Amino acid sequence: MNRLWNQGRALCLAGLWLAVHASAQSDEPAAVEPAADAAGLCATIAEGERLLAENHLPAPDDAAKGALLEALLRASEPTVVFLDEEELASRCQQEATQEWTLGLTLVEMEDSLPKIVAVAADTPAATAGIQPGEFVQKIGDQDLATGATLKQVRSLLLAGEEPELAVSILDPTGQSRALTLVRTRRERTALTDIEDLPVNMGYMRAAGIFTGAGAEIVACLDKWQAAGKIGAILDLREADGTAEDEVAIVAAKFTPRDDVLYTMNDRQGHEIKTVKATAPAAPTLPLMVLVDGETCGAAELLAAVLSGSVQGAMVIGQETAGDPLIREAKQLPTGRYALLATRQLKAANGAVYAGGRGVQPDVVISSAALHETFYEPESPVLRKGKTLSEEEKEDRALRDRTRHDAYLRRATDVLLGLKALGYGRQH
Repeated sequence: MNRLWNQGRALCLAGLWLAVHASAQSDEPAAVEPAADAAGLCATIAEGERLLAENHLPAPDDAAKGALLEALLRASEPTVVFLDEEELASRCQQEATQEWTLGLTLVEMEDSLPKIVAVAADTPAATAGIQPGEFVQKIGDQDLATGATLKQVRSLLLAGEEPELAVSILDPTGQSRALTLVRTRRERTALTDIEDLPVNMGYMRAAGIFTGAGAEIVACLDKWQAAGKIGAILDLREADGTAEDEVAIVAAKFTPRDDVLYTMNDRQGHEIKTVKATAPAAPTLPLMVLVDGETCGAAELLAAVLSGSVQGAMVIGQETAGDPLIREAKQLPTGRYALLATRQLKAANGAVYAGGRGVQPDVVISSAALHETFYEPESPVLRKGKTLSEEEKEDRALRDRTRHDAYLRRATDVLLGLKALGYGRQH
């Protein structure tokens, strides 16, 4: 029964993938919300001042005026980020230098601690004995709260200059243990993990879209295409980067030469630049793209283009951060900086990204999906004289690999469904 259920789900998801594939070039425009009426804002502020005066309440001091300004900006653009000068300098430095590596893939849980869904081999996390399915309870001297965001966790995991980092891990039975991660430095290269998954799939994880990322990703796709893989998975969870030119290199694998990939406009809709595919499209693997709320920058731009401008790719996960290289740091009178969306990204299908929302996945990973668990006996009961076939062993290995990672499990379900439908056999 479980096998039939899994096959049915895979075929259903594959059908959705084919529908997305067919509609990738849709010309339906996306609505852009109008700017707030300036006169109305002035009238609202004047009314507030009148109420203060009538009730003999003190006028706002500089701190209150700064808070009011930030509240006004946030009301217009809920995803705006405010930074002081030191935070802005730190952000720029992080984008250009090395960072700590641990080998953990985490997902954000609304009603529990951050969950570990994968541990890369030969990394500090693997050496420390951390297992998929466990939870991060404490980092350094900071206890994590239920619903802690990936941004908070990532900041704590990468903070400090000493390699040793104390962490507490909670296993699925509720047992806690303290351990020390010995972090290692690495260059901010694009691909951090490249893996041949069971059942003939390829998996690559990108830390960000940096210089050279396009060639690295295309090389993997070409290698897997030549090897007869049934599909590929590009993991952009928590990925960032600033190398905009690399996006077109990847997208060109999926769309004909000279087709528009995206347009960047200013806030008035005036075109800044239009980016087209610069290489002839060639038969390639179906590509599943994993994203989450921390996917931003050039990685988010790539997800937006693969979602709305090409055929052959499907985005799976949760809504992205809302900054596909459209934000710019603007200094406020208070001395702080606001990362404001000064540009608008328009994909070929008409989808517009102006800071109010991120990329909406084709397959959404819900909070309930993150809690899914799959039980399978360690030693399956077999009829006398029967052994597992090679195909059954591969299926089991894939289930083991994706057991704790709902994102990856959905991606492999789609690829299995496409395989069952015979997609790609003509290549």
